Amino acid sequence: MDYPEDPLLNTETLLEAANNGDLSAADALLTLAGDHPRDFDLYVGVLTSLTAEHAGSALARDPLQAQTVLRALAEYVHGDGARLVQFGEASDVVTWLQGVCAHAASQDDWDLLEEAAHTMCTWDGAWDQWSARARIRPWLLSLKGDAAVVMAAVLRDHAESAQHFSSVADERTADPRIRHAVRAAP
Repeated sequence: MDYPEDPLLNTETLLEAANNGDLSAADALLTLAGDHPRDFDLYVGVLTSLTAEHAGSALARDPLQAQTVLRALAEYVHGDGARLVQFGEASDVVTWLQGVCAHAASQDDWDLLEEAAHTMCTWDGAWDQWSARARIRPWLLSLKGDAAVVMAAVLRDHAESAQHFSSVADERTADPRIRHAVRAAP
């Protein structure tokens, strides 16, 4: 009888190469994730160990794959039925997603920003991790123009996450659209 190969067998080599700038390794890691959307450890343990910059670049190269991977990651917000997410894992996922969002915004990739931000806010809304919020808040304050428009729309869709950033509503340096989105959260 043939047993399916464990997708985690090759991930260490791919992850190391991708984090050292090997674009094909980053693409292969995302393809592996896309091919195994039901592998909690691959998504929560391995994928989030890929630097956000390299992940963002790889996700940008294949928008359909990005959508598949980010939506699958959103599905793991409470675990996979057999394993629950740990607090540290939740913080790592949210922090990683913020890095992907920041990369997408820096590249004016509004589709990737929107998709990654929805996933980030799904996780943030469920987990409320202080360390991750400490990275997201100053980033929100820095957003202007189209990036602020995209992020404000996402925050309006994720009231639980928007509530975590209610203090941004009083920050005069924040883009007015983001201020309004967090102020409007119930």
